[in-house]
Amino acid sequence: MMQSVQVIIERLKSHPEDFFGEINEKRALGGTYPKFHEVKDRLDNLLTDPQDGNTHRLWYLEPEEKEALLAAYKQARRERFEAKVFHILLTKQEPEETSTVTYKTAGRYTTGIIAPQNIINESLELLNKEFDKQYAKNSDPRS
Repeated sequence: MMQSVQVIIERLKSHPEDFFGEINEKRALGGTYPKFHEVKDRLDNLLTDPQDGNTHRLWYLEPEEKEALLAAYKQARRERFEAKVFHILLTKQEPEETSTVTYKTAGRYTTGIIAPQNIINESLELLNKEFDKQYAKNSDPRS
């Protein structure tokens, strides 16, 4: 068996976060995927889209290497699933709070719940007005 396959199997047992770590909000701001994200994807693909013959992306592995990898991967997935279920069951769920804010509309202050679509519409309206001002200023031939 290849040493890299053995390392991945051991890593699945000792550091599952290297495969299944949560893709956090920072990823959108330049964060990264877990270290072995690509390996996880290949194993997921092998399990969900089995290919005929040796056409899969892991075609270069021997059948016994694939079996050992898949067995370790399935076990790690099972442990992760069980941990998530018990975490959900044992973690106190806080009720969601409705946000109330004060904002100015039509010259008066109002306190209440703002619907997200209203925030988006108001923001777009403000951006459009600012764009129109800047466009008019920059396209004026006298300036």
